[in-house]
Amino acid sequence: MNNQGFNLNIQNNMVNNNNMMFNNMNMMNNNNMMNNNMNMMNNNINMMNNNNMMFNNMNMMNNNNMMNCMNIPQNFLGVIGNNNNQNINANNNNNNQLNNNNNAIMHLHKVGLKNLGQTCYMNSSLQCLANIDIFSKDILNNCQNFNQNKHPLTFAYTYLLYNLKNSNEKYLDPSSFKSIVGNLNPLFEGNNASDAKDLILFILQRLHLELRPPKQNSNDQIDIYNQEMISLNKELSYNAFLNDFKSTKTIVSDTFHGIFEIKLKCDGCGNIKYSYQTFNMLSFILKKVKEDKIKSIGNFYEGIDILDAFHSDAQEEILTDENMIYCNTCHGTHPGSTQQSIYKLPPVLIIVLNRGKNNQDFNEEFNFPEVLDFNEIGFVVSNDNKNKRFFLCGVITHLGESSSSGHFICYCRNDLNDPFLCYNDTQIADNIEIDEGMKCNISEHSYEKRTPYILFYHYF
Repeated sequence: MNNQGFNLNIQNNMVNNNNMMFNNMNMMNNNNMMNNNMNMMNNNINMMNNNNMMFNNMNMMNNNNMMNCMNIPQNFLGVIGNNNNQNINANNNNNNQLNNNNNAIMHLHKVGLKNLGQTCYMNSSLQCLANIDIFSKDILNNCQNFNQNKHPLTFAYTYLLYNLKNSNEKYLDPSSFKSIVGNLNPLFEGNNASDAKDLILFILQRLHLELRPPKQNSNDQIDIYNQEMISLNKELSYNAFLNDFKSTKTIVSDTFHGIFEIKLKCDGCGNIKYSYQTFNMLSFILKKVKEDKIKSIGNFYEGIDILDAFHSDAQEEILTDENMIYCNTCHGTHPGSTQQSIYKLPPVLIIVLNRGKNNQDFNEEFNFPEVLDFNEIGFVVSNDNKNKRFFLCGVITHLGESSSSGHFICYCRNDLNDPFLCYNDTQIADNIEIDEGMKCNISEHSYEKRTPYILFYHYF
C-alpha cells in the first residue's frame, strides 16, 4: 500500500516536471523527498505503536496480578497512602513482582494505618486479618472474580490489602475503606470509637455473604417428621448439615469457619437430638469462666487461663422451670439439658475474651499459651481434624475501661519462631516478645497490655 502511494507520487512529479523550470523541479524533488521520508517515519512509528499495543494486549491476557484483574476506580487511589501525587504505575510494578511468585508467603508488612479519629479498633483488626497468610493469599489470587458492584466490601478490602503488602509508604490512609464499611453498616458510620470484635465479625460475615455461590433451588422438602428422625441420628444430622455447608463454601469459610455440635436431651423420653452450626470465632465470657472455676476449686483462686475458658464453655447446661423444652418426639414439655461442643476446628481460630457485662472489666488477668494443642487438651468431638495444633499468630489488646473506648493495638507474626510486630496505628515496632509483662515501647509511650482481648491462632 505504501509502495503504490510512493510510485503514484513519482508519476505525478514527472508530469509536473514537464511544465516547470529546472530549479523549481529541484525544489519540488527536495520537498517530495522530505515528505516521503516523513511518511516513512510515520509508518515506522505506527508500526511501533501497533507492536506496542499487541505487546500490551498480550501482557494483559497473560497477567493475572491484582491490578490488571481489577478495574480500580480513581477514588480508591486515596487508600494507597498519604501522598496524593502517587500514580498507579508504581503499584503496577509491585503487582508484577507479586505475580512472579503467586505462591509466596505474604509475610509481615511494616505499613501502618492512619487513625481517622477513633479508628484504632479498625486498624488493629485489619492488621491482624491482613497478616493471616492463607487468607491474604487466597484473596489476592482470586481478585479477578471480584466485582465492585456485586462485592463492594470484598473489592475495597482486596485493594487495601494489596497496598498494605506492596506500598513503600510508612502508613496508608484507610478513609475509602472506612467509608464503604460505614455505608454498609451504620454501626461503623463516622470515625467514632467502636468494638474490634464487632468489626471483625462484620467483615468476615459480609465477605462470606458477597462471595458465596448462589443457592441452588431445590424442590426437596423435608417434613417435620423426617427432620425429627434425622436429628435423632448423629450421622444423618451431620451429613445433612455438611451438604448445605459445602454448597456455600467461600474463601472465608475455608479459613475461619469451624463447626459446633449441639446436643439437646429430653428427660421425658431420653432421646438426644443433634444439630450442627458454623462459627467464625469463639467467645468466652471471662466473668462466667472465673465463677465456674471458683465453684470447681473453692475459694482459692489464682487467675484464669484459656483452658478454664474451654472447660466452662463445654459444660452441660440443665434446662428446668421456664427453660424446659418441648419435645416433638414424645409431644410433651419436660426438663432437659443441652451441651455445645467443638466438632471441627477451622484453620484459623479467633478467640474473643469478653470481660463481664458490657466488657467493663478489662484488667482481669488472663493467661494464654503460645501453642494450643487440642490433641492434648481435648474439647474437640470429631476426629475429622487434620490439624489440632495451633500457634499464636495475632493478639489484639485494649487499653481502657470498655471495648468501645480507650485504645487498641495489635501484635502479629507469621511463624512460631519469629518475634511479633506491634502495630499501633501509624507506628510499628519489631522484635516484640509476648511475655508476662506484655509491654510494647513505641516512641515516647509505653503501652502495657494487662490482658488480651482477641487472640488469633493458626494451625501448624
